[in-house]
Amino acid sequence: MTASLSRRRFLSGAGLTALGLASPSLLLAACGDSGGSAGTGTGKVDLWLDIQGDANQKYFNDSVAAAFEKAKPGIDLNTTYYKGDDLRRLVQTALQSRSGPDIVRGPSATQTIAWSKAHLLADLNPYVEKFGWKDKLSTWAVDAFTTDGKLYALPMRVDTMLLYFNKTLFADKGWSQPTDRASLEALATEAAGQGITPFGSSNVDWKAAGEWLMTVFWNLYSGPDALRQALTGEIKFTDPVFVDAVNLIKGYFDKGWIGGSVEKYFAVPSQEIGANFGKGKVAMIPQGNWFMSQVGQYFGAKAKNDNDWDWMATPPLRAEVKAGTLPLGIGGSFAINEASKNKDAAAEYLNWYYGDKTAALKRMADVPSTYNIPIDFTDSDVPSTIDPRSGRALAAVNKAVAAGDYGFVTWTWWPPKTDVFVYEGLEQVLTGKLTPAAYCAQLDQMFTQEKADGNLPQLPAKGPGK
Repeated sequence: MTASLSRRRFLSGAGLTALGLASPSLLLAACGDSGGSAGTGTGKVDLWLDIQGDANQKYFNDSVAAAFEKAKPGIDLNTTYYKGDDLRRLVQTALQSRSGPDIVRGPSATQTIAWSKAHLLADLNPYVEKFGWKDKLSTWAVDAFTTDGKLYALPMRVDTMLLYFNKTLFADKGWSQPTDRASLEALATEAAGQGITPFGSSNVDWKAAGEWLMTVFWNLYSGPDALRQALTGEIKFTDPVFVDAVNLIKGYFDKGWIGGSVEKYFAVPSQEIGANFGKGKVAMIPQGNWFMSQVGQYFGAKAKNDNDWDWMATPPLRAEVKAGTLPLGIGGSFAINEASKNKDAAAEYLNWYYGDKTAALKRMADVPSTYNIPIDFTDSDVPSTIDPRSGRALAAVNKAVAAGDYGFVTWTWWPPKTDVFVYEGLEQVLTGKLTPAAYCAQLDQMFTQEKADGNLPQLPAKGPGK
């Protein structure tokens, strides 16, 4: 059963990492010990989601909710849709009052750690053993939601950053895909000289968009090795390799390469940028893999142009960074509310959603990047019906993980307050209120405090992963 309460552009789960949380002691004092129960494994299971748009909701209703209820006729999945910002507020309030949905559509790893410490999420370890989830899900993603040996959530979607480009524009101009910083900057210089914005970007519709940019520059300039050392406390975020990355992104803004200018970055909505991308007025857009489900609207007959798009991995911005490196992370999570009266039935849904590899891969093929759960599969497992560009993205992430050629997205591996400062502090750099060095100093101070509080997920093991 489904209920739709609102309509709005689908918002990435990345922004939920900014969700605030009162201290565990205050929550427990206010709420007492009101807990849930396992239930009978049947009955109604409430799920709140931020999927937006008629087509997206219809797909979930028909291909997910209805399919689950057919497989498990004793369980009624009661799905309610909210706007992204409404959902995060309502979930926060519900958890603090020991109420809300049985299945919690939550933020990424670092906020989930805080919720688990506040005893707001159910310990999933009994279901891990019962359903064999560790054999079905990628180890790196499960470990990110494991605290003190207990699993508190399952990763909703694998995230990475890609560089989308107007394929037709590139062909018309005779441009090749850049392979390093020099060729990328040469292309940007030529595009800007012809009145074409090299990189489309805006934070008008999503304030946290700045962390997408910093994720790109820290991973492709500073590099995954430096990031791992900073996230584990071996080096500081004040290290020149991080400061220089911020200087580089500011330089690109100052040249008008990103968004057209700092002013336009704060003023031009994403729909306008997308339209200009489709028309060939914007050459490239650094965006997450989730953008793959939206970018098509700006190209082809329905957008009144004859252009097409594609994507590439962002080329290394420093010689020490390996080509093909992809930032890796998780876009949101699914957990079970500790206050749920029907935990077993909620776990049955999670097991169905994650445990049927064939069905999961079909969802990945049907809707680009939206349903990319971290399960182990080979390229030949992916249905042939998938858009080849989406299929390449799945294969690229698998290859990067298997080879150890991956970095770290801020919304998964940075602690919550520090992650918010990543984009809020970048705004101050762009407007001249902070120098790159001062920005990195404040970031490091905040990160050091949060790391001491224990609000960091387990990083994937260094080297080839699973």
